[in-house]
Amino acid sequence: MSFTSIKFLYFLAAFLVVYALCPARYRRYALLVGSLVFCFMGSVRMAVSVLCFSIVNYVLGGLLQTRDPIRKRVVLIVGVALNAGALIVFKLTGTMPTGVSFYTFACISYLVDVSRSDVDPEPNLLKFTTYLTMFPKVQQGPIARYKELSPQMDRPRQTLQNVQAGLESFILGISMKVLLADKLAILWNELVKIGFESISTPLAWLGIFGYSLQLYLDFQGYTLMAIGIGRMLGFQFPSNFNFPYLAKTIGDFYRRWHMTLTGWFKDYIYIPLGGNRKGTLRTVANILIVWLITSLWHGLGWNYLLWGMSIGLLIVLEKLFLGKAMNKLHVLPHLYVLFFIPLTWCCFAITDISQLGVYFTRLFPFLGGTVGNVYQGDFAMYLGQFAPYLIGGVFCCFPILERFVKRYGRNPIVSMLLAALFWWAVFEIQRSGNNPFLYLNF
Repeated sequence: MSFTSIKFLYFLAAFLVVYALCPARYRRYALLVGSLVFCFMGSVRMAVSVLCFSIVNYVLGGLLQTRDPIRKRVVLIVGVALNAGALIVFKLTGTMPTGVSFYTFACISYLVDVSRSDVDPEPNLLKFTTYLTMFPKVQQGPIARYKELSPQMDRPRQTLQNVQAGLESFILGISMKVLLADKLAILWNELVKIGFESISTPLAWLGIFGYSLQLYLDFQGYTLMAIGIGRMLGFQFPSNFNFPYLAKTIGDFYRRWHMTLTGWFKDYIYIPLGGNRKGTLRTVANILIVWLITSLWHGLGWNYLLWGMSIGLLIVLEKLFLGKAMNKLHVLPHLYVLFFIPLTWCCFAITDISQLGVYFTRLFPFLGGTVGNVYQGDFAMYLGQFAPYLIGGVFCCFPILERFVKRYGRNPIVSMLLAALFWWAVFEIQRSGNNPFLYLNF
């Protein structure tokens, strides 16, 4: 069930009322029931899947409570293998329940943290199931670790201040998704319909920059909605984006993009492999291994492999020498990021390798290739049509809007503007229908 559907908005309104009326000591159970209802309304397969993950990992967490290091290691290996294996089977068979990647990562981090004694195994199955099924984050994250949410679940802090801040975040998120990302999606869809052979070079660049903004606004929109719902319920979820298009290196970009996933790969794969502690060659190998796994997580196609490994290679070059040079400069590093990141998103957006090659010949005509019938005025036409959404998207890449709302959200005029944005988004959902979030595919 998508956050940008009328059905979900009805569900959310009803649940918030029930949750607010529920005595504080019972809200955790209300959240569990509401989350299960959400999962079953989305799909029975998703609900059954997340419940199975909850039970299996609850049992494994209990088995990790042992002083026998060999037994603990065996249980951990079996637990990680079961979770990762289930995810691999889902991907290979094309039967991915919505959100399975995200609650798989949550389960693995829980088991590893218990094995490291960073957190005690949860003795209450209902509490652990509440953590895993929590509906604001179950579909796409943020990947909030158990040790972050466990203390909050004992007594959620639902205050008027948190409800207001959560509403502001939710409205910004739904506005980014519905009023900007979904409109920019039309631009990319138009290019696909035209055929990449028949677009001009300027339009090809406009298209991939538009897609880069769409992907950010879509995912950041969901994140802000999830964080906002969590805040309204009295939970503080971790941030997932830190204005990545302001980065100065590719490595910095991915420290700002999908930060909970980046942190997960760092803490549970990169550092256990040795991180940067075992010499340059080992560091390079570890970086490439992490990005290989990241590629496979996104998909098994060659395009994802090309996407992930090209990023890994750029980060390696930055580690070796490029990063030091970039840190000494000002404007050039930002241009470097804004040039290479959209090119990598091409690999993300175009799954057909042959069509990916065609698109690159449109971006770089000197590469050659067959050119179709190109309308030379296509760039001006589409730029005029999508300029408001492109400008709005670029504006959202800076912290100005979020800081303004955080500071002046209680101002009556600002509150009225936020309400107007919300109802505008609802009108667009009613008029245009629900467009799924891009990351629901993963």
